[in-house]
Amino acid sequence: MAPLLESRGLLAQGWKCHIVCASPSSRHTKKKPPIMESEQPAGYFSTFSILDPNRPNPEGTGKPQKRNRRVYVCIPCHRRKLRCDKGQPCSRCIQADAADECVYQKFPFSSKHESGSGEPGETPQSPARDSPQITPGPSGSEARPRLHGVTHWSTVASEFREGWPYIAGLDPEWGPRYRHLQSLKYLVAALPVHHFPFGEICHCSESRENALQSLPPRPVVDTLVRCYFEVIHPIYRLLHPAEYEFELQAFWMNVNHFSEEWLAQFFMILALGCQAAPAQVFTSTGRRPSSWTDQFLNSSQYFLCRSPFVSTPTLTSARTLCLGVIARIMDIVKGGETSQLASLMGYLGRMAVSLHLNRTSALFPELLPYEVEIRRRLWLTIQLLELQVAMRTGTSCTHQDYDAEPPSNINDTSIYHTGQGWVLEQGAAKSDLALTDGTFQTRLSDLIPILSEITTVVNQTTAQTTLKYDKIQSWDEQLRRKVREATSVLLMAAQSQANYSFRPRIQLEFLRVLVNRSLLALHHHYISAPRFRQFPASSQAVINSSLEILSVHQSWYQSNHGLDYPSSSIALPEGTAHRSTATLLDICRDSFGAAMLYLVTSCRRLSLNVIQLPPTDGRQQHATSQAEIVRLVQTQLEDFRERACCSPSHYDEYISLAVAEGCLRGLMGGSSGGGLTAGLMEVADRIERTVLEGKLWTGGGGGGEEGAGGGGVEGSTGFTPVTPGGFEGAGGFIFPH
Repeated sequence: MAPLLESRGLLAQGWKCHIVCASPSSRHTKKKPPIMESEQPAGYFSTFSILDPNRPNPEGTGKPQKRNRRVYVCIPCHRRKLRCDKGQPCSRCIQADAADECVYQKFPFSSKHESGSGEPGETPQSPARDSPQITPGPSGSEARPRLHGVTHWSTVASEFREGWPYIAGLDPEWGPRYRHLQSLKYLVAALPVHHFPFGEICHCSESRENALQSLPPRPVVDTLVRCYFEVIHPIYRLLHPAEYEFELQAFWMNVNHFSEEWLAQFFMILALGCQAAPAQVFTSTGRRPSSWTDQFLNSSQYFLCRSPFVSTPTLTSARTLCLGVIARIMDIVKGGETSQLASLMGYLGRMAVSLHLNRTSALFPELLPYEVEIRRRLWLTIQLLELQVAMRTGTSCTHQDYDAEPPSNINDTSIYHTGQGWVLEQGAAKSDLALTDGTFQTRLSDLIPILSEITTVVNQTTAQTTLKYDKIQSWDEQLRRKVREATSVLLMAAQSQANYSFRPRIQLEFLRVLVNRSLLALHHHYISAPRFRQFPASSQAVINSSLEILSVHQSWYQSNHGLDYPSSSIALPEGTAHRSTATLLDICRDSFGAAMLYLVTSCRRLSLNVIQLPPTDGRQQHATSQAEIVRLVQTQLEDFRERACCSPSHYDEYISLAVAEGCLRGLMGGSSGGGLTAGLMEVADRIERTVLEGKLWTGGGGGGEEGAGGGGVEGSTGFTPVTPGGFEGAGGFIFPH
């Protein structure tokens, strides 16, 4: 099948201007130095040169010779004779507006290395690993030291050794088409926010008055706050609902009497509420939810920069940074990189230590019981965010030495307002087996220490620090026991209280994802080639954990409809039970992608008969055969395809998973013929067709969303992004008075 759109076709020509305009530095682009046709191709010569996989070897130049040492420089920097900082992409390619051209030469391994292939039928793409602790990096320079641990997506994907050169775009024949697909992500890119939430894109005309006057009508604001508390708050318990409702009412009475740090937190809550709110909430505003999200994020960082959060941090500023980390995890902040997420989390962790949130309350006898409880909740949430960031970035959890007590197992009604302020009712704490609003956090506090330890150990494991298998088995058993205990409590709540089923069910499923993601990392070294032959139990554990994670993904993806929610101090009005679990899909997106990649690798090994399926116990409701697992991977890929519009990061993830699935199908004989590369060209056609069919963009004239009063967004490019988390046909939304 011929490619749907060649690089000179409709997509490349008709949308060329949009790609240029959407590029962050397109208005200040420096012209790239011309490359002379007579320039000698790069190769492994005795001089400083490398082989360009995209240019044929001219006659008379001979075969490239092997060097005695590796070249650590990207091809564009080598051609221009510039110093390369070895980034992916490097800073010089970014400055030259050629980030998609920044590639590194694959190392031509000798037969000695090639003979070390760990799996039958695989083409070796990396040196043989004689220990399970050595993991290849995400670029073609695989001999270059990488700091990505086993929880990083590139390390997970590299286990699919036959598909890795295509997933990373390193194959010379596939590389040009892959880079063309990568360039399409500029169509979803908007304002770059490289230093969010520290005020990089705050407009010079921004002011306190402008930010407050640009708020949507009060009914919309109140609804966004309530959507935040029903979707985000059950997982990240940063605030006390009744107290925040009290503060919000005071805010509407006099908007000028609140500090900058409170306003920064307020606008961040509104930005996250946009992701959880039904699309009908914004109909009366005439603007798209994504436009409101960007405005709220800008206003939040404007107020944060005006507050003394550096010199005098408070609980409010710490909560604001927590909300900023959540926003970056969900990728609603455009233009960020994963490494920046780790840096932001590091700053937040140091702020928490400066506030002594990690210390026991016995050291601060002057604190009221209510203040002690709020600090405990905040510290546990920071630990949870640090764990999630460490998993996504392949780094370590830095704050494992603390003596702060866990939050109390109490209901929110046990905290109330009096004439002397907010107080905690004495004797309100329940036993660990009792069901309260704090049960999820008490169970989470029991899991966080072991999850953080596992993540730190596996991401720091090297050839010099071998992880013993008996320790793996001990951790595995301990995690499974703890999640069974949490299930017995939260599942009881979901089954016994019909009007209270949404929160405990979502909390339990989130814990399942978190624990099984840790189990994947725990067994990773023992499913790496060739170790997986010696430890079949790990391969089976990885398959089971991946299926568990994807069962949650499937449940959340199909749950974008009305669910009953408990009444509370901040509750939706009658008839407004609709909510979006798309927000939860974004929060755990990294885990879902990792589970897909592990299943792709496992399916390939199953097809080669080098591993066996895990035994069934009759209680499993997910796939139990190789054919069912393959169908599950293909079905879940369609879910990722439909969500590829949310951000450039979503689009990149979809490309990686689509290429991995295409490689699996081609290797198992499911492609239309013509070899693996030919099959991947069909995958590229489908990715481009996703753009043409409107999966990334709909409609064009720059107007607002259908039903939004036709109000266009100022500065629109003519493309209307499909809004994540919206509901089609979910009418009847009633605003509170």
